[in-house]
Amino acid sequence: MRSGFLVLLLRTLFIPVGVGSIPNRHGKSIVIDTDVFSDVDDIGSLAIANVLHNYGLANLRGVAINTHSKYGALAVSVVNTYFGNGDIPIAAIRPLTNETFFDNWGFISGEYAARVAHNWPRYLNDSSATPTPVELYRTILSSSEDQSVTLISLGFLTNLAALMDSPPDANTPLGGMALISAKVKELVIMGGRYPSGWEFNFAGADAVSTYRVVNDWPRDVPITYSGFELSSDIFSGGGLADYALPDSPVLAAYQWYVGRCSTARESWDPVTTLYGILGLEGCSELGFGHLFAYANEDGYNKVFANGTNAWVNDSSVTNQHWLKLAGGVTNTSMAGLLTQFFAHNPSDKSCFTYGLGDR
Repeated sequence: MRSGFLVLLLRTLFIPVGVGSIPNRHGKSIVIDTDVFSDVDDIGSLAIANVLHNYGLANLRGVAINTHSKYGALAVSVVNTYFGNGDIPIAAIRPLTNETFFDNWGFISGEYAARVAHNWPRYLNDSSATPTPVELYRTILSSSEDQSVTLISLGFLTNLAALMDSPPDANTPLGGMALISAKVKELVIMGGRYPSGWEFNFAGADAVSTYRVVNDWPRDVPITYSGFELSSDIFSGGGLADYALPDSPVLAAYQWYVGRCSTARESWDPVTTLYGILGLEGCSELGFGHLFAYANEDGYNKVFANGTNAWVNDSSVTNQHWLKLAGGVTNTSMAGLLTQFFAHNPSDKSCFTYGLGDR
C-alpha cells in the first residue's frame, strides 16, 4: 500500500469518541513475554498493549524479556513510560549482556533497542534491578484469581519452560505446573507454522524449551497459536512518520530497524497481541467486530526435538487452535488497524473508533 493512501485511510478512520463511550471495566489480565531486541514488531505489540491498557480493555500486569541484552528491558520501559505506564513490572532473563543487535541474517535491519533506551525517558534505570521472569510470573499468578491471566508469548519459550519447572516458593505452595493450571486462562503463542513447518521462535534459538512447553503444557489450559504464515504478508507501520508524533519512540524504533525510508514491517507479534487481548470477538466499542477465527476444530500441536512442529488431528483435544483472519478481514485492513495503535498519541485522553477500512 502506498504511504499516502494509508495516511488518508488512517486519518479518516480516527474518529474520536468520549472516554465514557467505553464502559469502566477490569481489562483482561495479561503478561507479555517478548524477545524485544532483534525485531521491531515487539515494540508495536507493546504499543497495542499499552493503548488497550489505557482504554481499560487490558490489564498489562507485567512484561518478561526472553533475550539477554540489558537493552531489552530498558526499551520496554521506554515504551511503557511513553504511554504513562512506567510502573508496570518488567522482568529480565539472566545473565544480562551488553549486546546490541547486528543483523547477520540479512544485513538489512538496524539496531533500535539501545538507541531507544538511551534517547527517551524511562522509569527503569537498570535492567539488573528487575526480577527474573520466573519470579515475576509466580508473583503475578499467585495473586490472581483462578483462570484469569492470559500469557502472550512473542519470542522464545525459555521463560515459560522455566515457569513450568519452578518449585514452590514464599508466594505459593504450588509448583509451576499446578500454578499454571490454577491461574492461567489461555496461553497465546507466536510461533510455528501451520499445519506444519519450521519457524524461528520455535527452532531458531531454544528448541529444547519449545519442545518442553508445547508438548508438556498442562492440558487443561487452552493454547492458541499465531503462526508465521498468518502475519508474514501483513505489513503494518507503513507511513508511520506522516502521522505519529515526531518524538514517538515507536516511530523511531521502526525507522531505525526497517530503514531505507520505510517503516513497514511484518506483523507477527502485533497480530498475536491483538488476539491475545481482544480474542475472537473483537471490540465493538472501538468500532470493529470479529478479527480472527480458528483455522481448525480440534487436535494439538506437536514439536519435534529440532523445534519444527506439526499439527496432529485428534477429536479428543478441543482447546488448542491456530489462527486465521476472520472472513472479510484483509491483510491490508489489518495492517492499517495495527498502525493506528502504533501512532496513538498518549497525551490524547479521548478514545477512538478504530475502523478496518477496506475489509
